[in-house]
Amino acid sequence: MAFDPLKEYSSGLRGAIADPRSDEIFADSILRAGGDPDGESVAHDWEFAGKGQGKLTLLFPTTMSVFPGYLPGPAQLTGDCVARAAAACLVATTAIEIAQGNPDEVTGRIEGKPELPPEGVTSGVIAPESLWAWRGYNGDGWVCSRAAQVACEKGFLVRKPYSNLGFDLTRYTKETLRLGGSRSPGSDWLAESQKYVARTATTVKGREQVRDFLSAGYCVFNCSGLGFSRTRDENGFSRQTGNWQHSQHWLGYDDRDVTKQKYGQALVLWMNSWSRWNSGPRRILGTDIDIPEGSYWALASTIDRCNCIALSNIAGWPPRKLRSYGAEGNI
Repeated sequence: MAFDPLKEYSSGLRGAIADPRSDEIFADSILRAGGDPDGESVAHDWEFAGKGQGKLTLLFPTTMSVFPGYLPGPAQLTGDCVARAAAACLVATTAIEIAQGNPDEVTGRIEGKPELPPEGVTSGVIAPESLWAWRGYNGDGWVCSRAAQVACEKGFLVRKPYSNLGFDLTRYTKETLRLGGSRSPGSDWLAESQKYVARTATTVKGREQVRDFLSAGYCVFNCSGLGFSRTRDENGFSRQTGNWQHSQHWLGYDDRDVTKQKYGQALVLWMNSWSRWNSGPRRILGTDIDIPEGSYWALASTIDRCNCIALSNIAGWPPRKLRSYGAEGNI
């Protein structure tokens, strides 16, 4: 029987698991690597606190420009949402770095696009199975902080064939999902995956921090118990309803006055890993831009009920320059 993610999560599948001890271990690992697990401190130290105030921030136009056809990606085939969200977060952050064209502060190397077959792009660019394989058991569910720690320490693989490892990750399949798990990847896999690592990560708390990290060009993924309507209103907005133990990521934030006047507060753009699972208009209020298939705006207050992590693929957190849509959003 085909896996129906909406049905499965609505029926109680635990894709995202809360584990405070894992969160503590994750924070310690960031500190040991010279990073800062406190997102508020990061935003102030790198001088982007408040950067997103009053603005429409969108990450997906850059992501889709660098990787045409990337979104919405394939629908989940099992309860691997945490790995899917972490990988998607890395793709968005990497795409923005590629678009910037700036040399890395440590290596001096300019980030370039990985060489992938076309189907590797439409299947997700980064293979979440290469994170999922390190969870240490077979079966559904994982912890957001563990996925982030794997991304930083073990690294990840991109969507292409790996003849040296004996498998092909070009496509997302039930077979690739069986890699690893209770049988941890070996040394050859680790040597390959450590060619691509998240350089650091941090815990982000609350809607204003999420807003500012997105505005600085860093994607944020989350774990929560929140479910949402599968229909969007005339501006792409969906109501929070029901409960999913699920992980998703955010690709935009709308802090404009016109939006807050209409919805009573700012909105955040959720991106799901269920492909074209929802329906309704996608046009952003006051613009000629459509949000991606599979995404939806929701009230920014939903952020306050999530565990959130940002990933950086470069040394530190220098703010990137994103296209400005202004306080009105007209382009």
